[in-house]
Amino acid sequence: MKNSILIFVVSILSCFMVSCEKDYNDWEVEPGHDRLFKSLIFEVSKLQSTSVELKFTKSISATKYVFEFSKDSLEFKEIVKTVEFSAANLTPFADSNNLTKVEYREMFTGLDGTTKYSVRMKSIDESSGMESGYNQIYFETPPEQIFTNYFPTTNSIKLKWALTPNVTKVVLYSNEMQLIKEVTLNQEQITLGELSFDNLSIGTKYIAKIFNGANNRGTLNITTTGISNSAVYKVLQADNAASINTVLSNLVLGGATDITVEFEVGKTYAIGGEIMVPTGVNNIAFTGSTGSNGELPILTNARFNVATQIKDIIIQYLTTTSSGNFFIDLGGKTVNNIFIEGCNVSNINSLVRAGGVTVIKDIYVNNSWISNTGGWGMFNFGGTTTVGSLNVSNCTLTEISTRFGDIRIATKVNFKNITCVNITLSMGHLWLFDNNKPSQVSIQNLILGGPNGGAKINDTNGNYSNIPISYTGSYKTNDMIVDVRPFNGITVVPSNIYGLFVNPAIGDFHVKEGIGFAGTGVAGDKRWFN
Repeated sequence: MKNSILIFVVSILSCFMVSCEKDYNDWEVEPGHDRLFKSLIFEVSKLQSTSVELKFTKSISATKYVFEFSKDSLEFKEIVKTVEFSAANLTPFADSNNLTKVEYREMFTGLDGTTKYSVRMKSIDESSGMESGYNQIYFETPPEQIFTNYFPTTNSIKLKWALTPNVTKVVLYSNEMQLIKEVTLNQEQITLGELSFDNLSIGTKYIAKIFNGANNRGTLNITTTGISNSAVYKVLQADNAASINTVLSNLVLGGATDITVEFEVGKTYAIGGEIMVPTGVNNIAFTGSTGSNGELPILTNARFNVATQIKDIIIQYLTTTSSGNFFIDLGGKTVNNIFIEGCNVSNINSLVRAGGVTVIKDIYVNNSWISNTGGWGMFNFGGTTTVGSLNVSNCTLTEISTRFGDIRIATKVNFKNITCVNITLSMGHLWLFDNNKPSQVSIQNLILGGPNGGAKINDTNGNYSNIPISYTGSYKTNDMIVDVRPFNGITVVPSNIYGLFVNPAIGDFHVKEGIGFAGTGVAGDKRWFN
């Protein structure tokens, strides 16, 4: 095609292995026409599981552009998808006075995840019938994930996925990928987007996969609640802290070392005090389950402690209040790991306080909602306490008083995918550290917002020269006003929480559709993505 230049670029929505082929002899012209095209520019940047965005420049004489996809490595033996664009209907992404630099971007959807694709493109001048040769590129889509959540008990798991008619079966495997059960989905299961597996083992890891024919549309690592091979105590609704403590002591006297304390969904338990894990327990889990509408067992005025030492303490799928006390309060104790998973914890002073010569290997808080904390900081570590790391992920924090952490020891702090909104209560700062005992702080994908009780906020309580903190990749709404110590690298959203979230007044922190928020599907608690 005379005086035509074509640049074919693939722009893919997150980085994956992609291979490109540059064929400088690919551009074909009719005999007697000048061969002006001397090089191709292929640019690979982003990819998502079921779609690809292709970026290309204008071919001057073209009236039509044709894209062909095949599931092979640049062989094109079977074309599985063909898309044509009329040049007259294309809208430039980036215009230019130089026609050969006019850039188009088009999204191609309906691809399969975890699939190798080759795509080739040609331009056509329909008035003359002349065509360019093909320019081609190869890429592999990342795995698709249509699972949205799962709800475990000690012996069952309910899976949920995004509603779609294009699913045929769900397969459950052991953690070692041994087949447990394969279910061909019926119409009711497809319509509801959910399926339950029963008669599973307590505290056991599984892998679930959902398929459309042979195409894997999602993979989820899942775990039943409780501790494998443990003694199980099913809490009576009349039980309180004192009676549970008696049961635990008797279990230890009977030789139990791993214990699961199970609360029933739909019931409220007036705990009324501190549950003390007795000496002799290696691992303990306080666990509930999730009802069909997301409800959890409710524990009122509940808090937890350890008599001397323990390996792991696990608190799962419970709604708890603590009457303004410390949820877990350790002084001079030794704990390997603390796991708080899938809980709603409110009306507490601190989630975990540790002082004296307490030794904690790691703390993990995941998929939980923490609200209405007190003035000691959501986490409070001091004295000669040792904490290996503090890890908080996929959590929603609301009405947090004073600060995230009062941390006077050297430790590693990791906060990832957090949505934090303060409307009534105020934080003066997020962090209070001891500058002589530097912590390593990693903040990823935080959304911070709200009027903060009318108070200005700082990053830290002081100027910590030894503790660098970056908020790059995180966001702050414009109704939370920064005082004198800013959040280094944070992006300010040109909106308050009511413009960003669907209904923050009632705790709905889904991001509003169509507002152009750059952090959509990336920043904040992932449970608000769906």
